[in-house]
This record gives sequence, structure tokens and C-alpha cells, in this order.
Amino acid sequence: MVGGHGSLLDALAAVPDPRHRRGRRYSAATILTFAVCAMLAGSRSLYAIAQWGRDQGSVEVRTALGITRASTPSVATLFRLFRDLDHAAFEHSLAQWLADQEPPDGAIALDGKTLRGIHGETVPGVHLLAAYAVSTGHVLGQKGGGRPETNWR
Repeated sequence: MVGGHGSLLDALAAVPDPRHRRGRRYSAATILTFAVCAMLAGSRSLYAIAQWGRDQGSVEVRTALGITRASTPSVATLFRLFRDLDHAAFEHSLAQWLADQEPPDGAIALDGKTLRGIHGETVPGVHLLAAYAVSTGHVLGQKGGGRPETNWR
């Protein structure tokens, strides 16, 4: 955290969990925080995110991510949450957390990319545009949507 109040885990606790209570091993906030950190570390697929988690042997890292178990979320757990997630609520919570962080000094870079979907049309790809504070190394905001050819005007 740069200079704002509250952790990313706390901010993502506002995102509703679409899964049934029965059988939940991790909260939605925990999985989302876990996935954000894995993606910041270079993971670009559900499989890579799950592998990144398995590679985190430190109890301190798992605890900081909200994981109280010895294991981390599996590909199936990630898939089920992301498939049914309220993406608008996630983006709002993440944007609000970013807005609460200390503003950067200096240049802001923009980066756009298209992430491929999986399983055909079940989980389609999305196009993301991010604003990045060069001096602090933090992503200030991100806007994403469905297929780039239909969502970006």
C-alpha cells in the first residue's frame, strides 16, 4: 500500500461472492487479492495464477493474502468465481481502493492489452486499459470490458 487507508484485501471484501456458501474454502476477497497479486507477478492465465499460489511457500505471504489454509485456490475455484463474478462491483472496489492511494508524482503511462478467454465462449476474452504511475510503479486505474471490437469506442 502506498499511502491510502486499508488493504486491497479489505477493499475487495465489498465484492459480493456469487458462490453458494456450502463448500467455500476461501472468501471472494481472498481469491481476488490472490489473483491480483499473481497477475502482478506475471501470471496470465488461471493455470498460471494457481501455479503461482502453489509456489508461495511462505505462511506470511499466504496470511497477507487472506489464506488461512496450507493450500491455495485451485484452477477450478478460480474459474467458478471469475465465471459468476459481478465484474462491475470488482472494478468499482478496485478503483475505489486505487483512488484512496497517494497520488503519484510525475508521468503516467497508459497500457492496453487483450486477454484471451478460455473454454470457447464460456469465459470470453476482455480488453484492458490501465493507467500506470511511472515514478511509483503502481497501477492507478484500469478499465476493462468484453470483446474489444464491441466495447471500445
